[in-house]
Parts: sequence; structure tokens; C-alpha cells
Amino acid sequence: MAAGRARGAAAGALCAVCLVLQFDSISSNPGPVFGAVNGNVTFYASSSIYFPEILWKKNMDKVIEWEEYHGSRAFPPFVGRVHLNTMSGDLTIFNLTSSDEDEYEVEFLGTADDMKFTLLVLDPLPIPTLNCTSTLEDIIVHCKIPESYKRHTNYTKYSWSCFPAQCINTSDPSEVLIKKNNDLSQKIQCIISNPLSKQISSLVLATCVPPGNSRNRWVILGVFIFVAIVTVLLIKVYLKCGRETVTASSS
Repeated sequence: MAAGRARGAAAGALCAVCLVLQFDSISSNPGPVFGAVNGNVTFYASSSIYFPEILWKKNMDKVIEWEEYHGSRAFPPFVGRVHLNTMSGDLTIFNLTSSDEDEYEVEFLGTADDMKFTLLVLDPLPIPTLNCTSTLEDIIVHCKIPESYKRHTNYTKYSWSCFPAQCINTSDPSEVLIKKNNDLSQKIQCIISNPLSKQISSLVLATCVPPGNSRNRWVILGVFIFVAIVTVLLIKVYLKCGRETVTASSS
């Protein structure tokens, strides 16, 4: 009998250790969870332990609670917008708004620990606008997003699609420098992205160098000036020769 009780106590202790280890694996605080305005997001508690009560909170306010014998109850403003997986503890929020952004935590009955999530709600990425400035030798292409897009711009990344020898990076990732001696018939693309989506805009480099501002204009102007100078000199020589001829005839 004593041996049986000892084995039972050991098994109970082992189960208790397993429960602690299992719950400890879900009680960590992961990095930010991203959701899009009007989109959905799921917080994965993914508990493999059955709990008779589960409570989700946003900061200090209740989102949804579930009890084994009473079912679940959602709280404003999440009524009709949340789903709780009572087996795993996972929570899904639908039709996200920017006001949903906050810290969320799940509490399981009988545990002292909880699991926390930080939700960041991103606005849809706007389509970037490309424009350029031109110098005698270079073109600088600027990739801009509307000033109204202000939330979480630190998660917005810029990249460029063009020939490697053509694009020269600057200290500003939203700009790229192009030498005019490249093939300006090529297209260049600016890609903006965040953890959820991306947008692309493109332009043909030749549009950055209107004919009136191209280097050909300076070549044509130089040729014109040269021809004008030569013409003036020839006229002067002709007039001088004409005067000398008239003077000789008078003599």
C-alpha cells in the first residue's frame, strides 16, 4: 500500500511539473502582432491544457470571457467582432479599427501567469508618388507617400527596382540617384512595404529629362553659336574684301 501511494504521489508530482512546463511555454510575451484596418487578426495562445475558464482583456477592459458551464460573453466594442477558440484559447478579432490597438492579455483559471500581446493596427499603404529633379549630370528620383499617412511610418520600408549599375543609393532610402549617361528609356520602380502589404509605382526615366533640358540642347546651342560666329567672321571678311575692291577700282 505504501509503495502504491508513493508511486501515485510521484505520478501526481510529475503531472504537476508537466502542467507548469506546458503553461510556461504559452506565458511568454511575443513581439508585436500586426493587423490591418478593416481586417482580421488572431492572437495564438495555443494552450494544450484544458481550462474551465478563459478571460481575454484589452488593457484592463474585458474583451470576452468563457466559462465551462455558462458559455461565452463578449463585451463592447467587441460584441459581434470576436471569436474565442475554447480549446486552445486563441482569440480572433474581426473588422479591426485603429482604436483596437493596445495590449491584450489572456488569463486562464487556476494560473498566476498570463500571456500578453501588443496589437498594432496599420492603415492601408497608399500608392507612392514618383517625381524627379535634374542637374547637368544626374537625375534624383523621389518616392513620396502622402503626409496624411502618419501612423507607424517606422514600419514602412523603401526599395527600388532598376539596373544595379544604374541606381546609386543616397542617405535617404526614399531617393535614388541616376546618371544621365545611362539608358533613360528604362523604367524605374519604387516599392514601399510594411509587415502586411506593399505598393509599387514606376516611371520612365526619360520623362525626368524634357527635351528642353537635355544635354542635346547644349550641344545644339554650341553648334548654333559656332555657326553664328563663323558666319559673322565670313561676312566681315566679305565686306572687307568688297571695300578693298571698290577702293582699288576708284584708284
